[in-house]
This record gives sequence, C-alpha cells and structure tokens, in this order.
Amino acid sequence: MEERIRHIIEYEDKKAPLTDEQIARQLGVRRDEVTLLRHKLQIPDSRKRRQPLLLKEMEHLLKQTPSMPSRELTSRLNEMGYEVSRFMVHQLRGKMEAFSEEDTPKTEERTRQKARKASQAVTFASLIGAKGTLKAAIQQAQAAALYPPNGLHTLFFGASGVGKSRMAEAMYHFAIEQQVMKRNAPFIIFNCADYAKNPQLLLSQLFGYVKGAFTGAQQDKLGLVDQADGGILFLDEIHRLPPEGQENLFYLIDKGVYRRLGEVQFQQKATILIVGATTESPESSLLLTLRRRIPMTIELPSLSEWTQQERLSLILHFLNEETDRIGKEVVVQKEVIASLMMYECPANMGQLHSDIRVLLAKAFLKTIHQEEKSVVQVDRYDLPMHVVSQQQSNGLAPELPMLKKDQFLFIPGQRSDLGSELCEDSAQHLYNWVVERYRNLKNQGQSEELIELIVNKELDTRLEPAAGEHEKRALRLQQLVKLVGDQVVSAVEQMLWIAERHMTLDYQRISYALAIHLHGLLDRWPDPKTRELPLESDCESMEYKVALEMAKVVQTIWGITLPDAEVALLEMYLKQCSVFTEPKPMIGVVVTSYGQVAKSMVEVAARLFERKHALAVELYWNDDLSSAIERISASIRQVDQGEGVILLADMGSNLLSEAEWEMRTGVRVQVLPNVTTTLVIEVMRKCLYSSESMSQIVNRLRTMPTNALPSVYTTNSKPVAIVTICLTGEGAAKRLDMLLKEKLEATEEQVTILQASSLSIRKLYKEWLEKYHIFAVVGTVNPMLDGIPFISIKEIVDETGISFIKRLLLVANGTLSPSLPPHSYGLRELWHPELIWNCAEPASKERVIDTLASLLREKGFVEHDFVQKVWERERMGNTCLLGVAIPHADTLQTIRPGIAVARLAYPVEWEPGQFVQYVYMLAITEHCQLAVEELYSFLSERLEANQSPDLQALLENGETSGRILYGKTSNDFE
Repeated sequence: MEERIRHIIEYEDKKAPLTDEQIARQLGVRRDEVTLLRHKLQIPDSRKRRQPLLLKEMEHLLKQTPSMPSRELTSRLNEMGYEVSRFMVHQLRGKMEAFSEEDTPKTEERTRQKARKASQAVTFASLIGAKGTLKAAIQQAQAAALYPPNGLHTLFFGASGVGKSRMAEAMYHFAIEQQVMKRNAPFIIFNCADYAKNPQLLLSQLFGYVKGAFTGAQQDKLGLVDQADGGILFLDEIHRLPPEGQENLFYLIDKGVYRRLGEVQFQQKATILIVGATTESPESSLLLTLRRRIPMTIELPSLSEWTQQERLSLILHFLNEETDRIGKEVVVQKEVIASLMMYECPANMGQLHSDIRVLLAKAFLKTIHQEEKSVVQVDRYDLPMHVVSQQQSNGLAPELPMLKKDQFLFIPGQRSDLGSELCEDSAQHLYNWVVERYRNLKNQGQSEELIELIVNKELDTRLEPAAGEHEKRALRLQQLVKLVGDQVVSAVEQMLWIAERHMTLDYQRISYALAIHLHGLLDRWPDPKTRELPLESDCESMEYKVALEMAKVVQTIWGITLPDAEVALLEMYLKQCSVFTEPKPMIGVVVTSYGQVAKSMVEVAARLFERKHALAVELYWNDDLSSAIERISASIRQVDQGEGVILLADMGSNLLSEAEWEMRTGVRVQVLPNVTTTLVIEVMRKCLYSSESMSQIVNRLRTMPTNALPSVYTTNSKPVAIVTICLTGEGAAKRLDMLLKEKLEATEEQVTILQASSLSIRKLYKEWLEKYHIFAVVGTVNPMLDGIPFISIKEIVDETGISFIKRLLLVANGTLSPSLPPHSYGLRELWHPELIWNCAEPASKERVIDTLASLLREKGFVEHDFVQKVWERERMGNTCLLGVAIPHADTLQTIRPGIAVARLAYPVEWEPGQFVQYVYMLAITEHCQLAVEELYSFLSERLEANQSPDLQALLENGETSGRILYGKTSNDFE
C-alpha cells in the first residue's frame, strides 16, 4: 500500500496534487488510512506539495509585471491550471515579502484606517461613560496626575475586562496634555503575570541587571524602570509582583532609588509615576509597606453597573469598529442589539467585544458568495449560543426606549464619536479566515447551506465568550471524519441544520453522539435480527417532529426508511442535548490543613480527574483563629452550588462544629476529619460522578475503614474493565471498543472492554461487578452508574478524555498511586534514545518544534495540545539559553517527563540573529527541579569551556555534570 501511494503521488499533476480523499478513491480505501500512511512516509499534504511550484510561478509572473493586481495574478494562475483563490494568492504574495503595495484602493484605505486608529490617543474624554459611570474614577485619576510635583502613585482595581489599562493610558495622555510631563515622556507597560513563575527573570526585566549577576549575564542591562524615567510605568496585574520586587518598588517610590539584579546597594535613580492594575483586593494582594506608598486607589465598575445608554454606546462603538474591518455596510436588527444589551458579561467589555466579533463574522459569512458591495445582514440567528441561551431562559427582553428603529445601519468610515479602541491584528484575520474557509469548502463542492453551518460552528470555537484565557480544540470536524467518514458527517450536518432551525442544541455533544450512532446503524443495516426497542415517543413534542424530518435525510442519502424505534432514538438524542437542560448542581469540597498538605492533596486529585473542583485552604501555626475561620468560611461560600459543602480537615484545622460552620456561612456543611490524599480523591470522585446526597456520601465514608476505600486507587485482584455504552448496545459500542483499543494501546491483560446498551446496563453492571473492577464508562449517553466516571464519545474522539482514562488505568492496575510521595527526577532519567532526532538536512524552527513535539506525543510523554502550548510559550519570549534552544510548555501538558533532542546538521535561526544547532524540548513536571538544574549546569560549563553542548555524548559516555547551581536555574525555564 505504501509503494502504491508513493507511486501515485510521484506521477500526479504537480499543479493540482491529489488530496488524500482522491488518493483513497483510487485505492478503494478510507481517507484516514491514506493520511496515516502519508505521514508515515513523511510526504506533505497536497497544498504543501504544490506550494514551491506555485511560488516559483508567482515570482516569475511578478518579475514581468511587479504591479500586477492580485485579482489578475489569480486569474493567470488559474489559467495555468493551479485552481487557487485570490485570498490564497494574496497570502502567499505577502509571505514572499517582495512587494509592499496593496492590490486594491479598498485595501489601502483599510490600512490607512488601521494606522489612524493605532495612532489615536486614548483620552479621558474618549472613554465611554466619562460623564456618567466613570466620572468619579476619572476625576480621581486626573487629581492623581496633577498632584505636585510628579503626581500620585495610583492603583486601579476591578474585575477582568473593566478597562484598567485604558484608564492608565488616558491618565498618561492627560498628564502630557496638562504639561505635567514632557511631550516625549515614556509610557512603559509591563504585565507582571508574564513572569510570575520566574521571580528572577521578572526582577531583571523590571529593574535590569549588572554583569555577572547570573550565569550568562555578560554585560549590564537596563530595565524598564530606567526606560520609564520621566514618565509612567504601568504595572498590569501588580499583585503578581514577588515580595522582593515590591520591596524594590517602595524604595523607588520613597527615595527615588532602586537596585539592579546583582547590586547590593540602592544606587540607581529614576523619577517615575507608578500606575498599577489588579483584579484582586489591594489589601489581600500587596504588602502593607507598598500599599501605604500608593495613596490613590481607584475601583473601576463592572459592565453590569453601567447605565443602559452607556452600554448601548459601547455596543455601537464595537459595531462601528468591526464594520470598518469588514469593509461592507452592516445592517443590525433591533432585537440583536437588545440581546447584546441585556445578557450577562462576566468578563465585561472584553467579552462583549469578543461576542460582537463572532456575531459579525457569522453574518459576514453569508455574504461571501454574493456581490462585492452586498450588505451584511445581522439577525438573531447570528448571536453566540450563550447569548441566545440567556435570552430564552430569561424570557423576552423588555422594550428598550433608546432603540427607536427596527434596524441600524453601519457604514465603513462613518463612525459615531463614541471613543476609540486600539486595533488587534487578529480581528482582521478573523474575517480573512472566514473568506478562506468558505473558498475551501466551496472548492470541495459543498452546498451553501452546509458551508454556512460548518463555518458557523467553527467560528464558535475560534472566539469564546470568556476573558481570553480559554482555548478550544480546533479541527473537531476533521477528527470526526476520520472516525466515521465524510458521508456520515455530511448527513449529520444536514440533520442538525434541520434541527437547529427549531431548537438550540449542544452542537458538539450531539454531533459526536449522532455520528457514531448513525455509523453503527449503517454498518449493521439491513439486520433481520433488529428488534423494536421499548422506547416511547411523544408524538406531539417538538423533538419528535424534528426527528421525523431528520430521518428523511437518511432516506434521501441511503434509501433507508428508519423504523419508529430509530426515530424515537433521534428524539431522545435531541432531548438529551438541549442546551436548556439544567445542569445538576454538585456538592462543594474544601480541604484544610496546616502547611501545604491540603494544596498538594487537591493538586493530586485535580490532576487525576482533570477537574478543579476542590478548594484548598492552608493554615499556619501563627494564624489568628478568627482569621483562619474567616478564610475557611470564604472558601465554603465560594464552592457552594446549593447542594452543601464537604469540609475535609486534618487534626488541627477542624476549628468549628458542623452547626457552627453552617451558622457562620449560611451553607450546609458536613465535616470529614483525618484527611488523607486517598480520602480527598474518593470524595471528589463521588461528588463529580455519584448521584448520592451529601449525607449519604459522608455517612458512608465515616463508617468505612481507610483500607476499604474503593480499589480504583490500589492494586486490585479482579481484572480491570471499561464499559462502552450506547442506546442500542450495538454499532456505537462496538466501534468504541475498537477505538479505545487503538488509542489506549493497552493489552487485553491490562484492561477488558465490555459492551452494553443503556437499556440493559443496570442488570449487566451488577453481574460484572462480581467479576471485574469497572473504573470508567465510555459512550454516547451517561448511565449515571454510582461513583463511576463517564467519558463521552466526543472526549474520546478529540482525545481530551484519553489521558484521563490512561491515568485511571494506571492507578487501577496499581502502577500509579496518588498517595505516594513525589519522585524527584534527575537529568539521566529524562533521557530516552527514542526521543532523539538527528537531522541531516537544513531545517526550520517550525519543523524542529513540530518534529520534537510529535516524538513526545507519539511516545506517550505529553498531551495532545503540547505543541500548541509550546508555540504559545515561544510567542511570550526568547527560549534560547547558553547556546541552545530549550522550547517547552507548562507542566500540565506532561504525562511523564522526558527530553526530546534535535541534533541539526546546520544551525537554524531560532530568534532574530540567534542561531542554534542543538535543541532540547522539555516535557517536565513540578518534580524535575534537579534535572533542570543539572541541564543548566552542563550548558554553563560547556559555554565557558567553548565546547559543543552535545548532551547525548555526555550521557552516552556515562559522564556526570559538574557543579549544580542550586537556587539559580529553574526559573530560567519557566
């Protein structure tokens, strides 16, 4: 098969290379088989195979006519047989970096608009709410800026997204306007959270360092304080500044002096105005000595405190802004603006802006296939799901008197004077992405309706309603195609397109469940043994009527008339996947102890279940009793969801009786003393997956001996098993069986996979418990088995649930015990020959990172998202150190620690002007401190001796590293 694929690709049309789907049709196999074999052969996909030839042809055409518009260039390339879109040509042209002129006057105008916006100053007058909700805060900020001789140091605090950074910028421009500062005074921004885990690096960035302050500091370096001299230093998330940094800061405020890293005395001088921002209460996050030296504290109100008129102004401002980016007239229906005004925005202005981008991107998609000057129509169907959900759950929005028109027109370049917002490049890229995605799907022959549905769903994954810290998994649709095939996915999309015209569904959940069910149905059809399932239908319900329409899709595509039982199953799926189903509130968990014991217990449980459900409260022996009680009380109130809270306390931290806790907090509390890691895990397991009440859970655990806790956490004499379940117990469950065996890579001796239907599971479960130790249930519906974790088919396909099952399997087989003390890894233990890549040809940074991350992923060292997190870390700053590149991600991405090594034949440019020939990609946990220090010591010694940093030669020769620089090293890898 491999030779046939190689042969087909070798003789394909190089201008129009074959896709995996086209190759699969020639060979009569599934597309995913071709994709896997192509990866094994290290053959690029069709687009990458064509790109060198396409770039060469573009270069040739542009040499002849450098000013050729992209439209004409696209037409010429299509005439030559390349079949490319204008957007793709525009992108490739930009990559060539040979021509800087834009191809159309419209693009030039957008570029000018963007430059104008970026140059506009954010002033107090330009802020929405300046004469209303923000008036008091602005007056305080103005007073602070004008206070002689150099202004009052100021702290803005409030929830995420309330505009703290914009207030700081407005304060800066006000100071210049009032001639308190020189016109060219600096405004330096520093986010303390970027280096919060690395205090040494944070201090060196902020205050600078002197030569010899640490290994690698070969010359003095100025810090941001020096750069801000004579102006404002804005410290965002100032509460993340370590105590030593706060100490330096209050010396600077008090005396106007500071010390660089490596200096003993405070001998540097600077005159700056400190402006800080924090999302936490200043009393709880800053040292008292620093708080006393920041006299002006200004709290900014959340969006919920704004007036309706101010919120309307903000919405119109964002709509104007997005209209400029699109470059088309936009018409927004009144009910859309009303919905945006009434729904809750926990992340404030940032969330509102993100939601409006999603709204406009979905509406913009509908106009791509129309004429260039078509108007973008925005209606309620374009609203993000959580906005619609809130609106329907709260009923119809009240009439808003300020919305006097049925629709609102927005024209590019014609903006209301409602303030300005700095552009973000990613916002324009969103609309470019919509264009490219539309073209790709259109070239695949998809219908307009299906294209709209697919891109709408993918848009929801690109921009979330949260504050920007959450990231969703991409390419879910392609992963589903690999599992069940193109035709089934296309049918499911059509069925859901019908359903979503009548109801609001959890798209991801139902798409996976429906696709796997339909695939199983087709596999066994026609089956004379198919029996009518005892399911009752409500023929008058909306779900039943929609299910009948969905069944017609199956009949149209495959000529199969679904029996009543299958229609009833579709009805059941629709009911289960409604987004308006109220989630069951869970029992809260608080763990208290003296010292850091509680925190470590909670971290072990959170890592096992991949859920942050319990809250740890650490107490200290010198704590005031009333203060300790109040901290525990605050945590109890925080985790309560209405079902009560279980308090797990060690011998000394059980300070009150259950009745006293309830009286103090207003929450029903039950206490479990003598807390252990095993007990924390068992309580979390029951709270997450059991249907038992809080009293049932606590009473059972109080009377149960410690050694009788469920054996999922200890070695068990019974064989361990997973149950796969679907409504029928046939196609989907069998397919899941195969999928789990493939992804878990476990032998039959390690795990048994049992199949069941949701109708027979209760009876079978009791029988199986006598023979097997069942530690997980996987399927399309949750059978709610007491205390057994459920993993959905969606989580298996996109692999978010695979790592969880692997951890459960480890502890079920006794190969991992959460209660064991952590093992400290040395450098030699992180070395694995299978993680070495000797590249004998020129490579790029992108190829090196992707190759090393793939090695770690394939060998089971890291999670699926590891490479994405590596790239996120690369964008944060330089990872070159001591002559080598050390890319890495956060420790949550590591399954087991290891180092992937690239030995390159030729140096690669890692950062501008920095070339490396050795790359060490770290997959580490919090227990790899020793290994990191040994690596740092080795690299330092090799650099000083002017020797090659070849770690492989070192370890293969059995050498040991010399000095270990304790206390100086690990922070460099954060």
